[in-house]
Amino acid sequence: MAATPDTSIAAQLSRIPGFDISKRVVMLGILILIMLIPLIMIGDLVNERSYRRYEVENQIAEQWGGYQIVSGPVLMIPYVTRSTYTRTDGSVGETVTERSAYFLPETLAIAAKMDSERRRRSLHDVLVYGSQIELSGSFAPASFTEWNVPAGDIKWSEALLLFGVSDISGVVNLDMSLAARSLKPAPGPVGARLFPNGLQARAALEAGKAHSFAIKLSLNGSGTLQFLPMGNTTTIKMSSDWPDPSFIGTFLPQTHTIKNDGFTANWESTYISRPYPDKWRVGEGPTDFTGSAVGVEFARPGDIYQQNDRIVKYGLLVIGLTFATIFVVGLLTDVRAHMVQYLLVGGSICIFYLLVLSLSEQIRFDLAYSIASAVDIAVVSLYVGRTVRRLIGAVTAAVLALIHAWMFVLLQMEDFVLLSGTIGLLLALITVMYVTRNVDWYRIGVPSPPAQQPAT
Repeated sequence: MAATPDTSIAAQLSRIPGFDISKRVVMLGILILIMLIPLIMIGDLVNERSYRRYEVENQIAEQWGGYQIVSGPVLMIPYVTRSTYTRTDGSVGETVTERSAYFLPETLAIAAKMDSERRRRSLHDVLVYGSQIELSGSFAPASFTEWNVPAGDIKWSEALLLFGVSDISGVVNLDMSLAARSLKPAPGPVGARLFPNGLQARAALEAGKAHSFAIKLSLNGSGTLQFLPMGNTTTIKMSSDWPDPSFIGTFLPQTHTIKNDGFTANWESTYISRPYPDKWRVGEGPTDFTGSAVGVEFARPGDIYQQNDRIVKYGLLVIGLTFATIFVVGLLTDVRAHMVQYLLVGGSICIFYLLVLSLSEQIRFDLAYSIASAVDIAVVSLYVGRTVRRLIGAVTAAVLALIHAWMFVLLQMEDFVLLSGTIGLLLALITVMYVTRNVDWYRIGVPSPPAQQPAT
């Protein structure tokens, strides 16, 4: 009896040229998209661990000293203004109002030496610094002529020397002198909030004279150290034992040297490059000086959470290339991998990212990456070789090793990462196109016609 032909829709579709391979490609794409779910969860875990490290940094900064901006010094000289008025009885009265004027230095020289230190808490270590800072220079004779203030109305004996430090808790020691006289600084509101935080000292001045100053400051901080170029001419010299500085601020140093044992940098500026005058009265001057700050940030190259975040973002690409390898080699050897096998391989690659993250919190990132890569390659290759075919397992191991090595190289790059990544993808595509150049996609999955029996 002749067999009844299968007329179901599935059977009819399977006889369409190219349908079988198209179905397998679509399913493979769906599997790759499914792997987005664990990758997103791992990315969230990386962000959570990074945020925890950020909290630890803030806790240590509160106890040691945070971002530091050193401002000043500035002279604040009080004076009085007088105005007359007529009383109801016809007599003339006088109103006296006390005001203040601010004067910036004529010259300002800053020298700062920073010693880096790592403070550890739990799994996280935080980079902090201790600095020795010296500021010296001079104030030109303070003139009130343009404001028409009589000499007798200027309170020279009540002048204050103002000095701003953004995080006052980081001040270890401070010595201030003006005109060779030692001053006693006191914390508190600095000159009608000229600076958000800082110190001030009573500095009795002599009218019509220039005054030199000297400030020695021991300051703890973390992250950055910046200075305001408040002199009509300002020079800043900074040095540190930290070999990875990032220069920040409104302008870069004129000269700098970076070596394995630290860096030195020098800035020079004049009053032309700053956005505020050399003197002003209360209510007329700038309200924020920090926009003109220059200095250095203690950059930490190879931050483990930044590197983990970057490799997780490439995770879908790694999974896609691995799946493509198994698919193409299986296609050439006429062997199929089941959907569950693809999912298990994808799960192994996801575990690789978790392993890198957990290991890199304990050991160097490059060593953690190497160990996790070796484990991932071994697990995937042995599983595929045992459950699909040994040849496919070997090829998958080689390709996965190449992908992991390529990803590690991309992590080390900054300027050429996009170019290198694009070239790598192009080479992968060219390889697939080359090895499948003789594949007849329309014949895959279509049963061959039965051989005709010879006539008798």
